[in-house]
Amino acid sequence: MTDTLPPTTPPAATPPAPASGGASRSARALLIGSLAVNLLLLGILAGGAISIARHAPRPVISDITLGTFTAALSPEDREALRLAAEAESLGIREMHRAAGEDFRALIAAVRAEPWNEAAARVAIAAYGLRAQERLVAGERLMLQRLAAMGPAGRRAFAERLEETLRRGFRAERAAPPPRGN
Repeated sequence: MTDTLPPTTPPAATPPAPASGGASRSARALLIGSLAVNLLLLGILAGGAISIARHAPRPVISDITLGTFTAALSPEDREALRLAAEAESLGIREMHRAAGEDFRALIAAVRAEPWNEAAARVAIAAYGLRAQERLVAGERLMLQRLAAMGPAGRRAFAERLEETLRRGFRAERAAPPPRGN
């Protein structure tokens, strides 16, 4: 005879107690997400600060710039050009004020329905005339600066300008200015 045990029913399964970890898991995920975002922002800010410290923005020469030519000047020559522009009191503030008026007039002309083509032409032409005045003043000041440099300074300027041409004009806008003499 075989001893068999009567069939037993397994004990009733008790549902697991609600894990208090459910709420803590959500909180932990939120905390980790918040920390990641904070670290990302801190990295962006630190990277920006380091970039600015390494490559300080080029000083504006009182809005009298000749782009690539001005960028090829040494820092000392750029400063001398800026001081010359300030000494001549070329009315830069007045040019800025008038340019603002030109922009506002153009905006109004473009927003008008129907748009006011004649007013847009006048605003764009007025802005162009002021830009031409700045360009002429910049050319004159640049030639004065080149004359004041001396042979060694002009050779160094020519080398920096030639390097800009080798890199290409797009690279000139993206890269820091070449080192001065």
